[in-house]
Amino acid sequence: MNKTWMRAGVLATVAIAVTALGAPADAAVRIPWRPTVLPLPPGAGAGNLTGTDGKGEYTGTFTINGVTQVVSWRNGQPILRGVPSGFERVDANDENDSGVVVGTIHDYESMVSRTYTLDASGYHIKDNPAGYQEVTGVAINTRGDVLGEAYQPRVGSAIVLWRADGSAPVVIPETGDLANPRDLDDDGTILLDSGTGSALWKDGVVRYLSPSPSAQAQGSAIRNGIVVGWRTGQAARWSAPDGWVGLEGGGIATSINKAGLTAGLVPTPSEPQIYGNGVVWRGTVPGVVQGPSGYSRFRPEVAADDGTLAGYASNDLTPSSGVPVIWRLTP
Repeated sequence: MNKTWMRAGVLATVAIAVTALGAPADAAVRIPWRPTVLPLPPGAGAGNLTGTDGKGEYTGTFTINGVTQVVSWRNGQPILRGVPSGFERVDANDENDSGVVVGTIHDYESMVSRTYTLDASGYHIKDNPAGYQEVTGVAINTRGDVLGEAYQPRVGSAIVLWRADGSAPVVIPETGDLANPRDLDDDGTILLDSGTGSALWKDGVVRYLSPSPSAQAQGSAIRNGIVVGWRTGQAARWSAPDGWVGLEGGGIATSINKAGLTAGLVPTPSEPQIYGNGVVWRGTVPGVVQGPSGYSRFRPEVAADDGTLAGYASNDLTPSSGVPVIWRLTP
């Protein structure tokens, strides 16, 4: 969508029509995504929003009275999702449009970690593939396929795919060319790392996203065949394995929704962390993300299907968590 950016004060009024991207259709100025800091439950510490159903629910991992667990916000209010008996910690990593959360649940006594899904009926804990003690839940797609990563000392790591049809999990031993699952597309394509950057795996067929010599590239997220991440120090978007464009003003892109709205972070080469505050793109057109009042650091890391963004804000110089924040496109 082409736009002409005008100096502030040139236009007195702006007519806005919001598209599926969450973008103004005819605006001549950049309309910002404005923040809302969500209320924390009593006893809560820092955390991060990591998933949304794209319909107003946001989910993340927060420490409540010393217990790390899943918290969802519905109608702007927090709901504690609990920790099942026999486990001491639950982390949320993703959520699909049906409100099914996926993540990792930990048993400190046995030192076993397992992948779970969480829906309106409660937790559903998946059996670890034979021979693996730790299995991390990474992502879930629209139809309910679940992506995980398994690890066992002296055995190594493997990519695990549980298909929604209930069939036996697909276990893919990790190698130098296939490792570190990042995300799962709605058609079952897995985004993962390769020896030359990133790769796409589907039904045993591998396509390399960033072929040699472009090893300095990595995909963070995939949706409808579009991959976002970074390449040679710049946020990037791939529409085909060999076709990419840089995303203006970004150091990395972290999430993409079904219509192509992309969340990311700006580069900060002179600071303790290489990435700084949030940035957003409608397709490849950069937008503006405002930080919440009272916080110097803010990171929208999830692009929701309803055009909102979700993440956290902090005053820590090297933030990895903070207070939960959502952003909406508003004049």
